[in-house]
This record gives sequence, structure tokens and C-alpha cells, in this order.
Amino acid sequence: MDARIAAVLNRLEERSKHEQQELAELNSKGARFVREAAGRFMLDVGPDVGRLLNSLTRSLGARQVVEIGGSTGYSTLWFAEAVRSTGGRVITFEIDTEKVKQMRQNLTEAGLLEHVEIIAEDASLHLLKMTGPFDLVLIDHWKDIYVRDFDLAWPKVRRGGIVVADNILIPEATREQMKAYQAHVQKAPGARSFTLPLGQGIEITQRID
Repeated sequence: MDARIAAVLNRLEERSKHEQQELAELNSKGARFVREAAGRFMLDVGPDVGRLLNSLTRSLGARQVVEIGGSTGYSTLWFAEAVRSTGGRVITFEIDTEKVKQMRQNLTEAGLLEHVEIIAEDASLHLLKMTGPFDLVLIDHWKDIYVRDFDLAWPKVRRGGIVVADNILIPEATREQMKAYQAHVQKAPGARSFTLPLGQGIEITQRID
């Protein structure tokens, strides 16, 4: 991996480590407390899931990756490093303007900004208008709208394409919402879905029809 990219990823991973204790304390009080303080945290997928996303992007030969909830760009970096090889692009949605600034700075520092389109609006405003096909979609934002955005993205996922959802098993504060999401995607038309206990738990849903 390019030294510039590795340096940015390492810096963000160190930041994430420092945030974990406070996040755990907030989650123990309830999901509302995390949401109220979300602007201060990366809320990233972590290095194990990041590497998996990078590998999936490469193995799919992904040309169009959609990220719903880019935050400060940690997972975006993993995607962008891969699409640089596949000739694709990443479309990332992030509504927090301060996080968008940080994402842009991180991507610029890593030399990957040209491979990413940043949309600083709610994904639901654009998903219906996007043409697809989507090769790979990551859903990693507010848990109460996972189902909404899955339903908007799924019809445009190509055969063999994949939707990955983060935070399926952890934190406990949103576990019931995630159970509802799992039940929903497992019934999606043409879907094969399973849970992988990697990072904080991810649901991998592939279109097989």
C-alpha cells in the first residue's frame, strides 16, 4: 500500500482507539447519547472490516461503490485505494459538514480524492435518481434508517453485487434495530444474507438472481 495512504489510515486508527472508551460509556447509557455526541467521533468500521471492504472491492472488480455514512473517510480510504485499481469510483454520502471537511482533507492527504465523489446530503435524496448498477454498497449511519436506505439501494445492486451493513452485533444499544434489519434483508428478493462477526459485526447481503 502507498505510504501516504498507510500513514493516513494509521493516524485515523489511533484516533479511533482513543475514542472507544468514551463511546462505550455513551452506548451503555443508550443510543441517543451517542447520536447527540456523534459529531465528535469517527464511528468507523475498524481495520479488519476496512481490509475486507478493500478486498471485496477488488474481487468484484467494482466500478461503482456507494458508501452511505462516510464520516471522516476511514472506510472511504479503503474503498478508494481499491477502486484506483479497478478503474471505478466511490460515491460517499455524509451529512455532517465538519466531517465532510475532514474526509476531504484525509483523502487529499492520501492522494485519493480524485477517485471519490462526496455528496454532503442525505442519501435518500439521491439514491432514487442514481442509475447504477451498484457493485458494492456500505451502510454505516443511523440504525433506524438502515432499512430505508437498503430498500432504496437494493434494486440497483447488480447480480453478484453486495450490500454490507456495519454495527450488526455491537453496540448492544442498537441490537434490536439491527435484528430487524437482518430479518428484513434476509427476505429481500434475490438475496443471500449472512452475519459475519468481524469488527462490530457486519451483515453481508449478496444479490444472487
